[in-house]
Amino acid sequence: MTDEDWIARDRDQLVWRYMSFSRFVWLLQRKQLWLARADMLGDPWEIALAGDQLDHVIKRHPITPLPLTGERWETAMERTARIIPAWRQKTFVSCWNASDHESHALWRIYCGPVEGVAVQSTLGKLHDSSRAVPIYKVTYAMPGTQRRTPTLIDLVTRKRPMFAYEQEVRLVYVVEPNQAETLAVREQHGRCLDWNPESHADFIRVHPLADSSFMETVVGAVEHYTPTLRGRVVWSAMRDPPPI
Repeated sequence: MTDEDWIARDRDQLVWRYMSFSRFVWLLQRKQLWLARADMLGDPWEIALAGDQLDHVIKRHPITPLPLTGERWETAMERTARIIPAWRQKTFVSCWNASDHESHALWRIYCGPVEGVAVQSTLGKLHDSSRAVPIYKVTYAMPGTQRRTPTLIDLVTRKRPMFAYEQEVRLVYVVEPNQAETLAVREQHGRCLDWNPESHADFIRVHPLADSSFMETVVGAVEHYTPTLRGRVVWSAMRDPPPI
C-alpha cells in the first residue's frame, strides 16, 4: 500500500497536535506549522543505525558509493558516521498523534500538568493542507532488526517500541543539496509550513485540568488572531464528568 492509498483509506482518522500555550500563540500569529530539525526532537535515536542493520551496512556496502578523500577511501563505518548526522541536520519533522481519542500521556508530556492545547484535525485535512510536505506513518520496532541498507525515510519513520503510545504520523521535509527551499527557513533549527488553523483545525481542545482563567486566555488569543476559530475552542473530552 502506498502512502497515498493509506491516506485515502484513513482520511477521517483524527489527528492531534499537542502543544504549549506559547507554541499555540505562535501558530495563531504566524499561521504556520513548525517542523523541527531531526536532531532537535529530543530523542538521540532519531535517524539511527544499530544492530543487524548497522552490521549489514558496514559489512556489505555503504549507504552510497564511497568517494575518494585525500589519499585513501573512506571506510564504510567512517562514511556511515558522517552520513547519519548529515541526514539528521537536513530532515525536518512535524509530529502528530493519530488516534480516535485524546491521550492522557500526551497531554502531560507536551502540555504539562495543567496548561496547553491540542489542535484536532483529520488525516485528510492535514494531507490536503501540506501538499509540499509528505506524510508518513511511524512504525515502532527496535533499531536494526532488518538486514538491509535503509533509506533516510526508512529511518525517520521508525522509532523504538517504548514510544508506541504516540501513534505518530509525521510531516517530513528533506532539504537536498542544491535544491531550492520550498518552506520558510526559521534559523537552522526548523522550517515553517504555511498552515492556517482557521481552515484546517476542527477543534482547539483546552487542557482537561486547566482552570476557567486559562480557557478565557485561550479564547482571547483566538479571538485576537483567528476570530473565525472562536466557536471551535472547547474543553478536552477528558474533562467530561461521569454520570454519577
